[in-house]
Amino acid sequence: MQSPTQRAVSINGPHPEFDHEIWKPTAPSLGSRQPALRSRYSSIGFMVEDGRVLNFESRPERFAGEAFAMDPTIEFVLEQPPRVAYRDGGRGLHHTFDFYTKKVCGTRTFTAIKHSRRVERSGIRRTIKLIAEQIGRGLADEIALLTELDFSATERFNAELAHEIKRDPVPAHDEHVRQIAAELQGVVTVSDVVAISGLAAEGFRSIVRLIASRFFQLAHPDTRIDYGAHIRRCISPCPDKKAR
Repeated sequence: MQSPTQRAVSINGPHPEFDHEIWKPTAPSLGSRQPALRSRYSSIGFMVEDGRVLNFESRPERFAGEAFAMDPTIEFVLEQPPRVAYRDGGRGLHHTFDFYTKKVCGTRTFTAIKHSRRVERSGIRRTIKLIAEQIGRGLADEIALLTELDFSATERFNAELAHEIKRDPVPAHDEHVRQIAAELQGVVTVSDVVAISGLAAEGFRSIVRLIASRFFQLAHPDTRIDYGAHIRRCISPCPDKKAR
């Protein structure tokens, strides 16, 4: 099985060679399989994160993909990683997790996403237990199970806001705000930075993009991104890693 990290794509922002003045086609999904074109029970779709298609097969998967893209502790994300082999009694089985992520600190996680009302009847807890017992840490350090209840309304609001605003990058504005931030100390409000930038609403949009790219972070994580929100320069989630 190919290591997921070999196929994962950095979500720390645009790639170094990316030129916003030149159109480039969106990179395809790196998932091991594509979602069905039709489903009676799932919300199938895709999003584009930093130039790459990220597929999802349910609303909770969409919430997870957007949340992972905003999480300052995560540096790699891959949906539908290569399937994992395991045994249940005498049967040889395979399971495809919904996401594989790698944190800045190096922790690798397989994540299963389920609607909360389907967790028990799906048998996913047993599947996770068997896989965790059998694969050790060769492929991942931990396995997580998430439902839509694990994503707050604030997290979803922030992720969707950032996802929408990132679709319209203005590098000159972002660089201007970065330079302003070099003179700022501690925690400030979004409105303070917008006022100093002189960019009005475009300054707000730039700050949202810089939160999404881990340059800024919310001082209080469960706060909606708006003009009254408190932000600061991003603090490295790992002591031995430099702040982004």
